[in-house]
Amino acid sequence: MLSTSVADLDPEKIAVFSRTRGESQAALDWRQRAGETLDTVAYPDRVKHLWRYTDPDLLKPASLMSAAPEMLDLWTEPTDPAVLLTAGAAPRLNAAAEECGLEITPLFASDDHADVVGSAVPADHGWFEAINAATFDAGLAIRAPRGLVLERPLRVVVPCHTGSTQVPRLLVLAETGSEITVVEEHRDGGPGSVVIGVTEIVARAGSHVRHVLVQRWADGVRGHLTQRALIERDADYLGALAGLGGELVKIDQGGILSGQGARSELVGVTLPEKRQHQDHHTEHRHTSGNTSSKIDFKAAVTDRARSVYTGLIRIDEGAPASEAFQENRNLLLSEKARADTIPELEILTDDVSCSHGATAAPIDPEQVFYLQSRGMPHEEATRLVVRGFVESTLRLVPEGLREELEELVEDRLRRLQGVA
Repeated sequence: MLSTSVADLDPEKIAVFSRTRGESQAALDWRQRAGETLDTVAYPDRVKHLWRYTDPDLLKPASLMSAAPEMLDLWTEPTDPAVLLTAGAAPRLNAAAEECGLEITPLFASDDHADVVGSAVPADHGWFEAINAATFDAGLAIRAPRGLVLERPLRVVVPCHTGSTQVPRLLVLAETGSEITVVEEHRDGGPGSVVIGVTEIVARAGSHVRHVLVQRWADGVRGHLTQRALIERDADYLGALAGLGGELVKIDQGGILSGQGARSELVGVTLPEKRQHQDHHTEHRHTSGNTSSKIDFKAAVTDRARSVYTGLIRIDEGAPASEAFQENRNLLLSEKARADTIPELEILTDDVSCSHGATAAPIDPEQVFYLQSRGMPHEEATRLVVRGFVESTLRLVPEGLREELEELVEDRLRRLQGVA
């Protein structure tokens, strides 16, 4: 299959790539428009605060539009609805996914996708998003029909291949009155792996969408993930994030509240260790009035790892009577651990209720001492304090998913304290 560098990306190579995949004209048109966008969208600037702490050159892929070996043996719960999304292959559904009532197809398998793709993450969102739009090598569309209530979460497994670049793109469309939970799990990989992913979610009027992003790449992976939800009138959205793996990771997560009565909540936990670099940006944009949003993001950092958090709340002039809250708390578990936090408010109307908070501090020695005075060993006491620190955030994750995330966090906490 065709392979090219970013510098050599041109319309003809994009066309060959699209034809090789047997895509529709709508997909080719989308890709080529995105390729044109690359000529105008600015490459990330280290002077600007969103990239102040992360070098974009370290996330830039060496090659694009090349095939990766297919991986078919990653079903962890075969009885639950599940989809395997790998580069260069059609999405693979298990029986439960085929029968759950959702429409699950390759992206652009329907011409209707062309009317929705880019609604939440347009190609000109940024340089990495334009690269994804032009060269995605694994595309998946999930549509919940009007009024459908999905009883069990749909799991989307996105494996990473060692030493190669993957460019996955997901579209989740929840039609009016539907209820759906999607768990997107990025995993595996190794040294030389680069991932540039985009997930966009469209929540139609009165729908309820839960999206859980689990990032547990192996050591050596470098990745950039963008996730945005477009939330329409009276729709309700919850985005949960567990950031655990990778060498250098930047995740851009957010919601656009575009209809009266729209609600959005983002919760996240990251636990970087060793020399991991985890950079997370959250954004809520209120474009319609009588909307509400909340962000609760926590980081516990140890060894020589670094956590970066920037959070923006923007309330447009035409969005009165909006409510927004943002909180970022950072716990430093070693002297060389580092956490940077930049909360931001951009409010263009005075009829709002809006607040934010941010802290970065070492673990409270009095809490550890109290537990030790009750006979608990120091490492176990420390782990219990950290677990309590993140528990208030994990409680916001829907039941049925919380236990799995708690197990992942508990495993990381044991390793953070060297008692695994």
